[in-house]
Amino acid sequence: MDKERKIFFKNDDERNLWIKLNAEHIRYSQKILNNIDEEDLGDIDERWSHLWVSNNQLIYDEIMDDKPRFSLAELSGMNHDELLDLSIERNKKIIKEIFENNEEEL
Repeated sequence: MDKERKIFFKNDDERNLWIKLNAEHIRYSQKILNNIDEEDLGDIDERWSHLWVSNNQLIYDEIMDDKPRFSLAELSGMNHDELLDLSIERNKKIIKEIFENNEEEL
C-alpha cells in the first residue's frame, strides 16, 4: 500500500526554505560531528550533497511521519548548536521507545 505524501508547508517557497535551512544544519553537523568542513551546500540533484540529503529527509518525513524532523520555526529560530542538542534529545527518545517496545515483545 502506497502512503500519501503529507503537506507540511503553505507553499513551495516555504518547502524550499526548509530544505535549504536543513541543509545548512546538516553541513554544520558534519563539521562538528565528523570534522568535515564543506562550504558548498551542493545541488538538490547532486547525490550526497547537503541539499540532496535534506530534500530526501523531507520526502521521507512527508511519507513516513506526521511532521518534519525540525519545524520551519525551529530551523529559522534556533542556532545550529541548539538544533544539534534538540536532534540528540529526540534521537535518545526514539531509541528509548524502540528498546522499551522490544523488551515488551520478549
